[in-house]
Amino acid sequence: MDALAARLARLVAHPTIAAVDPADTDPGPFEALHATLAELYPRLHAACELTRVGPHGLLFRWPGSDPDAEALLLMAHLDVVPVAGQEWSGDPFEARVVDGKLVGRGTLDDKGMLLTVCEAVEALVARGFEPRRDVWLLFGDNEEVAGTTARAASDLLRERGVKPWLVLDEGGAVVEPGVLPGVDRP
Repeated sequence: MDALAARLARLVAHPTIAAVDPADTDPGPFEALHATLAELYPRLHAACELTRVGPHGLLFRWPGSDPDAEALLLMAHLDVVPVAGQEWSGDPFEARVVDGKLVGRGTLDDKGMLLTVCEAVEALVARGFEPRRDVWLLFGDNEEVAGTTARAASDLLRERGVKPWLVLDEGGAVVEPGVLPGVDRP
């Protein structure tokens, strides 16, 4: 497993399953994932201001050089779909390579996106890059069940006068024809 896949496997190892009622969510996996992110991405954590939002969501601000430039908002979510009642050939929270693909709960939805955003910011900070506009990173904690953290973050950004120039969130999948009804090409 290469280094990038190994880092994704470390993120997948945390069973961050959110419940509809936040009181029913086990905070342990989320706190452990936060610690793993801080360990894997120290430059991101040093360069960005962190605000906790919702029960376990993270909102980072990477300050830009032009205070008048509209912000960029990059989003991913920390929570994953529950595995109860699903058949897995192994532990869903132990990512493994199967037929050349990394398999584990959250590799696609959405810890792969989380990894991508964190890797990009970490690499740019390491190179001394300073963004022109503020870059906000929102890592929600309950997208699969409620989305209340995203709403809380939206309200917080609005209160702070942040009007994003671009919002990038998870999108559709690039899949082989026939996997998604109505999609006949990747």
